Amino acid sequence: MSKFIYFLIIYTLSVELCFSTGSLRGFVTDSTNGEAIVYANVYIESTQQGVATDTRGYYFIPSIPSGTQLVIVSCVGYKTKKNDIAIQNNKITELNVELIPTTFQIDDLYIYGQKSAENETNLGLEKIYAREIEILPTGIESDIFRVIQTSPGVSTTGDITSKYYVRGGGSDQNVVLLNGAPIYYPYHALGTMSVVDPEIINMLEFFKGGFTSQYGGRLSSILNIVTKDGNKNKFQGGAQASFLSGKLFLQGPIPNGSFFVTGRKSYFADVLKKYFNNKDAPFDFYDVTFKVSYSNQAIDKDSKFIVHGFASGDFVDYEDELKENYSIRNQIIGMTWDKVWSSPLFSHFELSYSGFQAEVIPNLSNSKPRSNQIVDITLKSDFAYVYDNKDEFGIGMENKYFGSKLNVLNLYGQRMNYDEWGWDLTIYSNYKFLRWEKIGFDIGVRAKLLAISKKRPFLLEPRFNFTYHPTALVSLKASVGRYSQEVLTLTDENELISIFEPWIIIPDYIEAPEATQFSAGLEMYITENMTFEIEGYYKLIDNLIDINRKKFSAKDNDYVNADGHSYGAEILLKFQPRDFFIKLSYALGWAYKVNGGKEYYPRYDVRHSANILFGINFGNGWQGNLMWTFNSGMPFTPIAGFYDRLDFPTLPPSLYSTNFIPVIFWGDKNSARLPVYHRLDISASKEFEIFITDITIGVNIINVYNKKNIFYFDRDTGEEVYMLPFFPSAFVKVEL
Repeated sequence: MSKFIYFLIIYTLSVELCFSTGSLRGFVTDSTNGEAIVYANVYIESTQQGVATDTRGYYFIPSIPSGTQLVIVSCVGYKTKKNDIAIQNNKITELNVELIPTTFQIDDLYIYGQKSAENETNLGLEKIYAREIEILPTGIESDIFRVIQTSPGVSTTGDITSKYYVRGGGSDQNVVLLNGAPIYYPYHALGTMSVVDPEIINMLEFFKGGFTSQYGGRLSSILNIVTKDGNKNKFQGGAQASFLSGKLFLQGPIPNGSFFVTGRKSYFADVLKKYFNNKDAPFDFYDVTFKVSYSNQAIDKDSKFIVHGFASGDFVDYEDELKENYSIRNQIIGMTWDKVWSSPLFSHFELSYSGFQAEVIPNLSNSKPRSNQIVDITLKSDFAYVYDNKDEFGIGMENKYFGSKLNVLNLYGQRMNYDEWGWDLTIYSNYKFLRWEKIGFDIGVRAKLLAISKKRPFLLEPRFNFTYHPTALVSLKASVGRYSQEVLTLTDENELISIFEPWIIIPDYIEAPEATQFSAGLEMYITENMTFEIEGYYKLIDNLIDINRKKFSAKDNDYVNADGHSYGAEILLKFQPRDFFIKLSYALGWAYKVNGGKEYYPRYDVRHSANILFGINFGNGWQGNLMWTFNSGMPFTPIAGFYDRLDFPTLPPSLYSTNFIPVIFWGDKNSARLPVYHRLDISASKEFEIFITDITIGVNIINVYNKKNIFYFDRDTGEEVYMLPFFPSAFVKVEL
């Protein structure tokens, strides 16, 4: 009997020891500046458990066996760090890690972090780091939207615009989030470049579809801009100048925190004549961004407070009173509070204001006065809980107060006012099944309790993402989701350059747009430095908003509902050994709209598109970059012929003679296509030091072989108008 009791005690203790587990959490930062390292790998050697840090550099690993464990923290471009950590039963151990950049980091072209966790559900997500933005040949200014356009499935309608279209959706179906707040007009200089200065960016999260329930309000894509916090260790400042603009930036530590501020101003608009067929371009723009981060463990343990702001302005001011002027402004101010609680609970609170104003000042021209104002006040809260089996449960709420004012003067001289205000209350939740090593899936839903449009979208928007790893080097992924949108821009896709793009709430007489997207893909790690991705999608869009082309009287509605669908396949190959970087992408896609029972291609429908991005480090601070782009021709409406219309003047019959006016007879909408488009851009830069100053000089050449890509045919003369010709530029950057 005593032997049995002894055996039972030993067995019980061994079982308790075997199932005795604890958790590990913390933050991974750069040792030189204190910036969060996004998507760094944190790995437990004995159990082979591993996670990647999030956009705040935070990680959490549950269910680690008690005892001393070797924790390995790594990220490309940094020295791997190993720590022996004592894991205690039923307790959370904290480990904050500072990674040291490798000695050769300055000369490297490493861009991406390590590969994702095996069961991460991230189909449709592309992570773009600041380094990739820097190596892209730009022309005049470095621009985040030019990088977005190299992603397969993303198209644009010309060289002079940075406006982008994702998987057959309109440009207003994309949202740009700056620290969680939307930017309603994210373009400078009539859309030629982004208002977001690349200097502030840590990384970009670009969702082309399959985005989870925490994101909503758009049908096509989410661009989440993760900005820098600022150097926590020392003050740094610098300046940069190009042919178009100049900018200053400053960052440094404050007590228990850091700050970052940057400002940019145009000073030589004539260089933009290249973008507008050598016509006058009297543009003037500016943008200012700041961010202050604060974390005091004595006041609130494991918390971080952020205050951020952004302002931009664009002005078109012709000296000729016979031409209209334009004014466009954005403002953002926001606050966030992130906290890691004593239990494995993470919370995020966010309050933001985003404003937009646009105005057309007609002067003595034939234009009509127009103005638009947007007010967006959003309060958002998110909670995420991690279970011992690695599953995650998230829940959140978004409360938005949205207002839109549009003031226009119609052709009859009558002033029309659209003044709409409303509350949007949405709750959302998701559950991530991550307990299995080879399989992961995310089930979520958004529930719209209050809507700002009268004919509101459906109450529930379900989302589902799935990942399966048959081997360690191959993952199969799929997603399906329902999305809705209640605000839109009043633009005509036939306008090649649109300056005034007012935002309004969906009019009461039409339905709010909704979309369902299905996608599936494969991701393969061919080698340690090479990844291959292929993805297919099908998007069904209901209740698109289109111009009423049968409007014959003032009583007829300006807009009608239309439907659409798109489908295609995308391929992406990345190869990045230490001294060079290659990104190859190809997309095959179809996009359709159906208005009044007639199906046609929208202008942004591009059948074939391909991009090659190449960067190489020559050593000693020298770097060269190349990008080649190919697109099949965009659709346009051809001229089928002419006919003579008899004109009846208002003079007395005895004083006039019969007069015929030639009138264009148009063919079917977008039934013809422009010739294929291709272009080669190259750049080179040199970085060197003078005393304590880091200096970078660079040159860029757009359209190296001067390909005459047709932008459009002039409707009056039939003349071919081309996009950007051979165009060299240069810049200089100084950092202290």
